[in-house]
Amino acid sequence: MATSDATPGVDPIAAAISAVIDPLIENEKVIAAGYAERTRLLAELDRLGHEPRIIAGLCGDPVESGRNDPDTGAHGPAWDDEELARRCMAAEAAGALRVKASTAGILVFNAVRLTDQLPQFHAALARGSITWGHALKMLDLTDGVPEEILPAFETKVLPAAEKLTSTQFVRVAGRILERMHPVPLQTRADAGFVTRRLLLRPDADGMAWLNAYLKAEDAQAIYDRLSRIAATLDTDSTPAPGADPASADPASTDPTGTGPTGTGEPRTKDQRRADAYRDLLLDGVGPAGLGHGIRGTVHLTVPALTLLGRSDEPAILEGYGPIDPETARRIAGTATSWSRILTHPETGCRLSMGRDQYTPPADMRRYLDARDQTCQGIGCTRRATLSEIDHTRPWNTGGPTDVDNLVHLCTPCHRLKHQSSFSTNQGPGGTLTWTTPSGRKYTSAPANTDPTTYDPATLGTATNDPATNTPTTYDSPPPTPINPAPSPPQRSSSDAPPPF
Repeated sequence: MATSDATPGVDPIAAAISAVIDPLIENEKVIAAGYAERTRLLAELDRLGHEPRIIAGLCGDPVESGRNDPDTGAHGPAWDDEELARRCMAAEAAGALRVKASTAGILVFNAVRLTDQLPQFHAALARGSITWGHALKMLDLTDGVPEEILPAFETKVLPAAEKLTSTQFVRVAGRILERMHPVPLQTRADAGFVTRRLLLRPDADGMAWLNAYLKAEDAQAIYDRLSRIAATLDTDSTPAPGADPASADPASTDPTGTGPTGTGEPRTKDQRRADAYRDLLLDGVGPAGLGHGIRGTVHLTVPALTLLGRSDEPAILEGYGPIDPETARRIAGTATSWSRILTHPETGCRLSMGRDQYTPPADMRRYLDARDQTCQGIGCTRRATLSEIDHTRPWNTGGPTDVDNLVHLCTPCHRLKHQSSFSTNQGPGGTLTWTTPSGRKYTSAPANTDPTTYDPATLGTATNDPATNTPTTYDSPPPTPINPAPSPPQRSSSDAPPPF
């Protein structure tokens, strides 16, 4: 007689699936509770930044920072206590969590909002009845909403969050908020229009995202127009908008017009829509001649052997990183100007270009631009060409104007170094070690650090003991201190953050 291990009355298929789903549900609750605890700790970090004793300890040298000299403008106007504490705490969190300081600032800001303004959602997150995704949707939805209606709104929508997906929830909660919001929609739309902007976000494989934040009707109209244009490009023999068929480069496009991939396959509608978007922006002219005669420019560092086709070493696109050799050679073929930078024939390390003067000369600045690529602050990815050059050992204390004592810091990071108790120490190849007020150390390394002095084995370990001198290094560009804040940031034209 055949036997079975199945329990009578129990579906073996359901039991097998439940054996995975049940712990998965419990795991999600643990994850939610972890987010809730991180939120609590970040909010506590913000509260520490408001204590007088902590603020006093965060202040840097009063002479160097200019805090006691209202006439000094050496490093920009001195931050007030609230701004100084906010930036210091965000930089501490960025190093600890290994995120961009802009991200850390948003985390701190949202942590304060979630714990103080939305305590019911924070409690629900802690017990696992909602996910972190629900909490983020609620934070986005209530951004700028008057605080007096938040308790009633939170009570009304929490049951929906505990039953629906985060996407379903935000749709339901959005309609409820419209009925409860005391500010007219037109007023809010006018305020939103002021925040329109364009964002560039590098991605993998030589690609990047270009996102525009526009009025909804404009964005919808643009997307619809691109879709209509894409629909007209049913055959790849149809020239793209703004393109001159006679000037097509056969080396950069294949016979079907699919671009540099050379696949020979027809383009999808998504590809045709993206191609139309690119061609209109690169070559198109707007109303009243807007854009006429204006061409976008890129800065590219190409190894000479790659340019000659004798090496496949990637080129470096400023603001992005490595790009494929074929694209580099195609761009180089249209270059209008060149700057030569001598490199070591084996390691590729830039040769020394020392000078004995305070202001780095143009050739030294070009060398530093090529070496650093980005600001070397804790969490900074702002381009070097948009940053300032700092003497790690101050000039007025004997620091030389030498590539081993110079490093790029964007304006916020430069101020953080000079106006707070953060300190820096420069190592070989431009590596910069920051020591935070908590005693932790974080090291950023330029993208073009000399391979002979750069040890990837040291990457990814955090120094949690303030007594140790071992720096923390990361294998990705460090995060950017862009106005991290538990309160609206102070911002000037010279202090504008990068978009990512």
